Amino acid sequence: MSHLGLIVLAAMITFASRITFMIRPLSASRLKENRFLEVFPTALFVALTVTGLAAPEGSLDLSPAAAAGVGGVAGAFIFKRSVLGVAAMGLVAYWAARLIWGT
Repeated sequence: MSHLGLIVLAAMITFASRITFMIRPLSASRLKENRFLEVFPTALFVALTVTGLAAPEGSLDLSPAAAAGVGGVAGAFIFKRSVLGVAAMGLVAYWAARLIWGT
């Protein structure tokens, strides 16, 4: 499978899952989902950045990924339920750390 085909397939799956949330009527189970979605952006961004903290040898490696994790958590507290806010704060922290550390 080509890279473009893989990207298109992943996009279709992602958008289909989003549409199903919007189409379904609101029920008691959706209220539980809403509580989950309040903390999901933070958990997602932290999970993505933690993988960048550990080197393949298993030792701790402080890099711009650590700054991105801290920025993502800060973004989660500032923007609450906004995935874009969390990602933007993480990216800003990442690029600021790269500029400071010169990597």
